[in-house]
Amino acid sequence: MRLIINKNKFLVLIVLMGLLENHYGQSPDSVSSTQNLTPEPTPSEQAHPWALVPAYSWSFFNKGRDSWQKESVDLYYFLNEEKLLLGGSVDMMHRPPNGDDIMYAFNASWYASSALEIHGEIALTQDADFLPSERYSIGLQYKLNPKLELLFDVDEMNFGSYAPTWEDGITQIKPGVSYWLTEKTFATLRYNHGWIHSETDYDYYSASIHFGDLPRDGQLSLGISYGTDPDLDFGTGNAALSDAYTFSIFYKEPINPDLTVFAGLEYVYRLRADNNDELYQMWTPTIGLSWKF
Repeated sequence: MRLIINKNKFLVLIVLMGLLENHYGQSPDSVSSTQNLTPEPTPSEQAHPWALVPAYSWSFFNKGRDSWQKESVDLYYFLNEEKLLLGGSVDMMHRPPNGDDIMYAFNASWYASSALEIHGEIALTQDADFLPSERYSIGLQYKLNPKLELLFDVDEMNFGSYAPTWEDGITQIKPGVSYWLTEKTFATLRYNHGWIHSETDYDYYSASIHFGDLPRDGQLSLGISYGTDPDLDFGTGNAALSDAYTFSIFYKEPINPDLTVFAGLEYVYRLRADNNDELYQMWTPTIGLSWKF
């Protein structure tokens, strides 16, 4: 049995990974980071090498906290002969009372063989108020056999003077494994280990399942994660190193061969620094589309 994901499906899946990421790059890993990322475009798909993916999300909280908003636009270009996917994105995040941040990112994925995909990203935020000033990531996915796939990623996030306790940045390693139940349905487990300021470390665990055998080519992804979620406390610039539970559900469906819509909901229950009481609860609905041209 051979696992194949065409370019259109891959592009929607990769943007969903970005939508599920929290503000410092951790993710429930419930969508694209578990994929077989070896695209095999058909002749008709080669005539549409571009894909545009706009999305909007709104995060709202309990305990009277102000809501957050995020608008993003991703643009991808696929070079078929080189087996290379190039992408760029602009993320505009509004997070009162901390302020507004705009992140610019460039990413690339190279399909070295039918079993190996290598990817990386560079992201910059000028005059950051709560996001990393710089974020670098590199990773790979290796298919051992038609059923089992190994995942490994490394992230490095650097912060400015607004986060003095994190001046040396945060480093994360994220190994994982995906098991394919059918040609379109798979489950993924991930373990994240991070270091803050070269002296404090933390752990983060996630599990997800992706159903790709739904009617009308619909796809449903469910994710759950638990572990330390580094963040900045609201309006203070101080480190808030505490655990959080995250649950997510995303659904996508093609309208026609060139247009796909998706929607999802993420719920976060975050604990205080001592992990003994609730800090807040957050709900984040997301909508978006992918247009191939």
